[in-house]
Amino acid sequence: MSFTSNASDLCRRDEPLPWLGGLRASEFLRDYWQKKPLLVRGAFPALADLISFQELLQLAEEDSLESRVISGPDAKGNWKLKNGPFPPVTWRKHGKQNWTVLVQAVDHVLPTLSDLLDHFAFVPEWRIDDVMVSGAVVGGSVGPHSDQYDVFLLQGPGSRHWQLGQQVAVDEALLPDQPLRLLANFQQSFEATVETGDLLYVPPGLAHHGVATSDCLTYSVGFRAPAVPRLLDALADRLLSLDENEPLLADPDRGVCQHSASLTALDTNAMRTAMLAWIDQPEQMALAMAPSLSEAKYADYEAQGESCSLADLQSALAEGIELIRDPASRWVWLPEVQQLWRNGECVDISADIIEHVPALLTSRRLRQAQLAALPELVLQWLADDISAGFWLAVEAA
Repeated sequence: MSFTSNASDLCRRDEPLPWLGGLRASEFLRDYWQKKPLLVRGAFPALADLISFQELLQLAEEDSLESRVISGPDAKGNWKLKNGPFPPVTWRKHGKQNWTVLVQAVDHVLPTLSDLLDHFAFVPEWRIDDVMVSGAVVGGSVGPHSDQYDVFLLQGPGSRHWQLGQQVAVDEALLPDQPLRLLANFQQSFEATVETGDLLYVPPGLAHHGVATSDCLTYSVGFRAPAVPRLLDALADRLLSLDENEPLLADPDRGVCQHSASLTALDTNAMRTAMLAWIDQPEQMALAMAPSLSEAKYADYEAQGESCSLADLQSALAEGIELIRDPASRWVWLPEVQQLWRNGECVDISADIIEHVPALLTSRRLRQAQLAALPELVLQWLADDISAGFWLAVEAA
């Protein structure tokens, strides 16, 4: 099993991408991203051999992963939702039709999915949520719905029939008394059956409905979008931390008050102008956003490593290993201020190392040729980071 070894480089150079049907990243972003769907046949044939249905069921049994089982609809049109972790006996209780198991953040426990994510390096990492894998028996589905995030649906083993529908309105009617947010009125505009390796991109808010036509696995690469109020909250926290002397509202041109209890439009407009002037500090934006955008998907996550010395790393490199960044940690690089943020914290990096960091972050995997060219002081930094659990040693791709 292998993916394109220089996928992130191809994205960065804006070359035609086979997994996007020959589109350049700039063309995809211009014509499709958050605008319209895209179907590409045979985009990722390697997904046929990544994991099996049985291995996915085993992942759903682990308490360290978020999992669900969705079944339905029954004869009365009702759906059922159960949350994991699941005991092994669960799978014997289900029949051979009409159920789906979904496991979130499979990329956190399957490091090779980092290579898959590099194929989407035309969008920054802080926008990626995780890779969810859904396994469905014949007829398995999660019903007609929409998501508020971009998603690439990559078909693994088996086949699934997809229907795309309308752009869903905020007040779109939902089926009543169901454990899922399912659309009451699905208006089909496109349909296709996808096979192993096919890619279907679905933009935010577009109704879609997939039904397994054989036992199958689907990899969902989901993208998160931070809520604007949370961004404003982060910026306010940053600005408040800079100076204890908070700016006060000034009104030197105030006119005579016509009513002592009044709060007029003139007052609120003055407040709005003052607030906008206060937050208009572009040089603080990246520093304000980095802590929250670099937070790990799961708040209680802590990287766990094993002691690794420089000699240990050099010996492993001689044996041909490569390194992959811890997939459960989030990394954000601020080029303007030369800072690396990881899991909500700024990483303390010496000046002689910091110049090498951008090259270390161009993809999620450090390959043999790149590792062989690194000076010893950078290898020492990597060894320390391996000990802390932020890099993982893996076999060469």
